[in-house]
Amino acid sequence: MQKQKINHSQNGSILIAVLAVISLLAFLATQFMEDAVEDLEYRALFEQPDNFRTVAYSYLEFALSVVHEIALIDDGNIYDPEQKWGQPLSYYKPPIYDDWNVRISITDPTSKIGINALNDEQLANLLEEALDFDFSTTQELIDTWNDWKDEDDNRSLNGAESDDYLDKDPPYRAANRPIQSLDELKLIEVWNEELFDEEGNPNEAFRLLQSLVTTLHEEPVNINAASSAVLDYLLANTSWDAESLFKLEDTPYLTQLPETINNPLLTTTTDLLHIQISLYRGKLPFTLHALVEKNFNEGSVTNNLPGRSSEDDKELKQGTVEEQLELKFPFKILELSENQSIGDSQRTYSQSNLDISL
Repeated sequence: MQKQKINHSQNGSILIAVLAVISLLAFLATQFMEDAVEDLEYRALFEQPDNFRTVAYSYLEFALSVVHEIALIDDGNIYDPEQKWGQPLSYYKPPIYDDWNVRISITDPTSKIGINALNDEQLANLLEEALDFDFSTTQELIDTWNDWKDEDDNRSLNGAESDDYLDKDPPYRAANRPIQSLDELKLIEVWNEELFDEEGNPNEAFRLLQSLVTTLHEEPVNINAASSAVLDYLLANTSWDAESLFKLEDTPYLTQLPETINNPLLTTTTDLLHIQISLYRGKLPFTLHALVEKNFNEGSVTNNLPGRSSEDDKELKQGTVEEQLELKFPFKILELSENQSIGDSQRTYSQSNLDISL
């Protein structure tokens, strides 16, 4: 009887062990399948890019057509997303690609001041009034700024040219063009001391400047898109504040500025848009970013399309580059990026034998 009890006990232990092993194998198999699915989704982005690109660029054209149609209703003006162009899929749902999970976002990049468009007086005002630099430091910042941007190698009174930068380790040259990234300020004399700490990290002055300016454009700020910090600065020397301004019209956006606001840095419209197309296959998106400029010329909508012929040209259109240029497309694409955002910190600078990554 005792031996039979021992055998039953051993059999029970073996059964529990077998069940434990089965449970562990089932867990591992499930985990493996989940990891494999995520890996396949990730690989699909790169091993089948043409399919993603076809759909993404189709939705980009769709988004631009929505903006164009809405703008034409307001005499070609793009004021604010409240015109319904901010979410084009809410304005119209195209009967294509229903099996794709797609998101479209359109924003106005002129919400900040284009720092490259500022003249010396405007830049001095920004540095002294917004960033609280004294007169002497401001003049040094302006001189080194101008020497970095201008095409010659003539050093200003408080400036610095390529000869000064070539003595650094590693050496590099002055860009001789407008800056492409705010991080590029780290390379410019005086700016690197005033806007960054000893380890090269941005300080409070840099973060304040970053909240006010951008390198993405050289256009006036659209007051309808401007952040509160930008509005406070641009309206500081006027008798207006943002709240009173936006009560002037019944619409949620302004179509014109009061005559008492005579600031060349302010306007009520935009010619630039940042469009983001996100396609989802599982958890991982394929993202297309486009920076576009309005180009609403007369005759921008023509019938000179591939496959059609005009009275003067009976030949079938093939969609060549020359034929595409004749289409007079209502938008000019300034920048395109796949799976990487377009912004002030996305660009790098190199003007030496070494690549200088910011």
